[in-house]
Amino acid sequence: MKKISAFLFTIFVLITNLYAQQTTLQDGLALKYLVQLPTQKTAHPPVIILLHGYGSDERDLFELRNFFPKNYIIIAARAPYKLPQSGYQWYTMTNVNNIPDGNAAQLAASRKTIEKFITQVVSKYDADAKSVYLMGFSQGAIMSYQVGLTAPAMLRGIGVLSGMIFPSLKPLVKKSPALKQLKIFIAHGNVDERISFENGKAAYDYLKTLKLEPDFHRYAGMGHSISKEELFDIAAWLKK
Repeated sequence: MKKISAFLFTIFVLITNLYAQQTTLQDGLALKYLVQLPTQKTAHPPVIILLHGYGSDERDLFELRNFFPKNYIIIAARAPYKLPQSGYQWYTMTNVNNIPDGNAAQLAASRKTIEKFITQVVSKYDADAKSVYLMGFSQGAIMSYQVGLTAPAMLRGIGVLSGMIFPSLKPLVKKSPALKQLKIFIAHGNVDERISFENGKAAYDYLKTLKLEPDFHRYAGMGHSISKEELFDIAAWLKK
């Protein structure tokens, strides 16, 4: 009986520690983050790194982790710039010739920080460097473009949820074999009130001019949000 009790206590401690790891903010890398380790263990697991939107934090997209395949490491990162009221951002919004863009210095800094974070995550969790996906919503989606299109060799694919490509990014994009191999999932609601569907579609059209083949999804009646249908489509895309 004592042996059984000791065994059950050990299991309880292991589960408690795993839960704490999943829900406790992690530090020590380039970005603070939450992590869920694979429930289906494999050597060198693939990774999904989630980037939240303006005014939010790492907890927001981490809630989506149960929609993703169980063999993935799921990481939800916190943006580096704290807002005065609450939440965080990847950059400050600006307008260039009445076209939305971001603060150039902050965009560049966040891009480099995310690249460093990707390298650190792969090393720390012994992940598959050839199976890293960057996925973001709104500002996080824009940052997914920023990193994916300028450092495509670091990623297997990007998931862009309600995002756009800033005009300032285009001169930084260089055609390469790595860019050609980058998987791209684009999702946008046709009644998005913050980043218009037209901006999301324009990003798709631009990528086509680079001879890329994005997987584009239009969601009727969806605003600036994420739907279950969208998440099911992402899960299917990951398996392609």
